[in-house]
Amino acid sequence: MIDITNLQAIIIPFFVTFCFFYVEAIIHYNMGKYDKIGFKIPHLHENFKIIAIISVFSLMTSGTTYLLENYFDK
Repeated sequence: MIDITNLQAIIIPFFVTFCFFYVEAIIHYNMGKYDKIGFKIPHLHENFKIIAIISVFSLMTSGTTYLLENYFDK
């Protein structure tokens, strides 16, 4: 069995969540901006805002999941 460190238990879900949320955010961006489903990347400034928001929520999701798993394992 693979031994996962505490840091890996947060980092791996963070990046997986970030990737899925980013794809979803870009699709929602295109739906709001162009009224159709698409994958056109927004300008740099708007893309940074999307990345910042997703990063915060991905970290919150990963941290909360980690804490809940530790709580219920006891």
